[in-house]
Amino acid sequence: MTVSKTQLADAYAAALNKALGKAWDHKFSRRDAGKFLDLLWPIVGDLALKDTKKTAPGSVPLGHLGRLKMRYKAATKARKGTNPFTGEPATFKAKPATLQPRFTAGKALKEEAAKYSKSKMK
Repeated sequence: MTVSKTQLADAYAAALNKALGKAWDHKFSRRDAGKFLDLLWPIVGDLALKDTKKTAPGSVPLGHLGRLKMRYKAATKARKGTNPFTGEPATFKAKPATLQPRFTAGKALKEEAAKYSKSKMK
């Protein structure tokens, strides 16, 4: 099942109400939770791209969920090769250097996945 942004905002609003609702004397709505999430993504993106001038940029921890890392992929030169289907010579285009986001699951997420697979996928 793919979770929509609305479903994520509903779940986040429920968690905010459970954790902070009484302390802050406020009932968080789906709209409030959506605004929090909209503010979170640019911050995580900016932090992930912070040290991208290095060949090994840093990473952003996302709590028990995992870690977001930016991977530097070096440029490649144009090269000659052979089409495996026809045997004709071919030229492969050069590719520029790029940064690619990579997510590594945390220990807690891996343990939850293992529990789920043991109970549901017998």
